[in-house]
Amino acid sequence: MADTGAATAGKRRALTGAVLLDLAVSPLFAWDVFTDSLGRDLGVSHALLAGVFSVGLAAFMLGVLVGGRAADTFPPRRLALIALGGTMLGLLGSAVASSVVVLFLTFGVLVGGSTGLGYATAVRVAGTVASGRGLALGLVVSAYAAGTAVLAPLASALLAAVGRSWTFVVLAGTLGVLLAIAATLVPGAAPTSRRPRDRSVRPIRPSRPVIALWLAFGLGSAPALAAFAQAGSLAGDVAVVTLAVVLLNLGNFAGRLIAGPPLRPHRPARRTPRQLGAARARLHPPGARRERTPRPGCPAPARHPIRGALDPDASSHLGRGPARTLRHHLGLVFTSWGIAGLVAPVGAATLAPQLGYDGVFVAFLVVATGAWACVLAFTRLTRSRA
Repeated sequence: MADTGAATAGKRRALTGAVLLDLAVSPLFAWDVFTDSLGRDLGVSHALLAGVFSVGLAAFMLGVLVGGRAADTFPPRRLALIALGGTMLGLLGSAVASSVVVLFLTFGVLVGGSTGLGYATAVRVAGTVASGRGLALGLVVSAYAAGTAVLAPLASALLAAVGRSWTFVVLAGTLGVLLAIAATLVPGAAPTSRRPRDRSVRPIRPSRPVIALWLAFGLGSAPALAAFAQAGSLAGDVAVVTLAVVLLNLGNFAGRLIAGPPLRPHRPARRTPRQLGAARARLHPPGARRERTPRPGCPAPARHPIRGALDPDASSHLGRGPARTLRHHLGLVFTSWGIAGLVAPVGAATLAPQLGYDGVFVAFLVVATGAWACVLAFTRLTRSRA
């Protein structure tokens, strides 16, 4: 009983650390709060500053992909400390930046990449929760959105009170403390379920449903990522940029939290002995020849709903590592988010002077229509393979 209580306390401790670690992402999605001040200080356009945000999103994507692999080998605490150092250096560098080129390196590359590493580490820690895993993942992946909803008005007040440089210094110190606490709470031991990589396995080619999902995810993300970079302008008044950023992140938080619980692994329904006997009779009628039971290790049908969705042919990969297949396809699909983040914010800021933001909204509707078409194609392809 005492061991069970200690294990539960350890899981809660690790989950708390993961939530705090995810808060490091918050400054990235509060970017539009800083753009007005940065534009005045550096004398650059909002379109160019949108490029800093785009580079940050691309670096975040790379940080997540690299962090996902690193989390299989290195202790979460070590990765959390790397994320701590990179985030603080990036924010402090942004405080003293004298040109937009420096911002591209400090906020874009350092903050984006470090927070992506921290995000991947936090998700990996949440994935170790045995019970309530879907809710744990929902809490972790939505924590940064809640953090941004709180950070945006605080950063806006700091910018008005102490200016851009000291605002970034205060953010660096505050996040440094939170990430240091997170690093002490997440596990300090390396994962115990590491497996040597099988180099004899050929590269996995994405199937048509995965390609459809890649397109749907990228097209669906593009308008939202552009809105994060141009929140005040899209709202029609730059004076309400803080409110626009807060509302965007509250919606982001709610959507991620609601989507968390359905991610729990599928558990087959319990059947009575009578139901089991009837099922056996249907599978093996009297006098019919029974097939030999497959040997352990032979491929079997996929049972995880997410794996089955991302990889309709997962049963052909189970014999040589379903985790590898799922991770490969998740990483592949996530790259579309990074590409959307690299293109959409700059595209919206570039088109706005020519089309106006009403025209940008129309472009968003066209992109959203394409996203829904890809969702329908994905659904049809997965059903045809069921």
